[in-house]
Amino acid sequence: MVAELINPSMNPTLVALDRASQNHLAVQVGLDQNHQSFVQRQYATYPFRLSRALRLDPTDAHRTYLYIMNSSPGLLAGDAFQISVRLSDCTALYLTDQSATKVHQMAVDQRACIHYDVEIGSGASLEYVPEPIILYRNANLEQTMRVTLAPTGSLFLSDIMVPGRLARGECFHFHRYVNRLNVYTPDGALLFADAMQLKGQGQQHLTSSPLFATHPILASVILVVPNADLQALSLDLEQLAQAQTDLTAASSPLPNCNGLLVRMMASNVPIAKAYINDVLARMRYLNGQPTLPAVPK
Repeated sequence: MVAELINPSMNPTLVALDRASQNHLAVQVGLDQNHQSFVQRQYATYPFRLSRALRLDPTDAHRTYLYIMNSSPGLLAGDAFQISVRLSDCTALYLTDQSATKVHQMAVDQRACIHYDVEIGSGASLEYVPEPIILYRNANLEQTMRVTLAPTGSLFLSDIMVPGRLARGECFHFHRYVNRLNVYTPDGALLFADAMQLKGQGQQHLTSSPLFATHPILASVILVVPNADLQALSLDLEQLAQAQTDLTAASSPLPNCNGLLVRMMASNVPIAKAYINDVLARMRYLNGQPTLPAVPK
């Protein structure tokens, strides 16, 4: 549990965890006496740091905004990053990071891993909007996320994958990219799962495809909002995508919950990020929440 991650010298569980993974960030968000979300507990090892809690919207004092800071040059062969986030009941968190995650070249039989363990309590809301992942030539990345979501909890999760240093002509030259998500109820029942696996190097149908040539940026959004009219949101997002020439997007309902999966392909990262922000802004509006403020980077 994240609640245990306070002092390594006083916690045998944490000592064992720290020895197993030196690249670990854990944060628990709770409610203070004024019913404002705040960082109740946190723990970080190199290369991670967590920003102080920010109130970017004066009209939304309930929600806290946090940045994950990473001082490493990126993911190298054998790296294993572990990020744990726990939201107590009725809390609200917008979580992001400062810059893109670069996955460097590695041997065919090597890989780097990122694992997320997320728990969202009753009435809590998590918005996780990270910067893109850039897969350099010969990169091999496996990213997994386990989310435990209370029936009245809300989730907004986005990701952007850039298939290389495009300005250098490096496009889909990575070895392999795997991204798996499992979302469970608090009693352990699986709500839904999502998985993507791409083999980039040597796949001519990717590098020679007219669609991938003009829209190489792959992105997705998963959102779960109890009691919101997501059919109206889906139609709105479809019309928004159709009005743009540098982006292709589509959405579908998620099983066993009131949620949507949005997939998109874009010509560049700013286009993808703008569309993701539009999705979040419209989701907030439907949910009767304050508008999305500017999030400086």
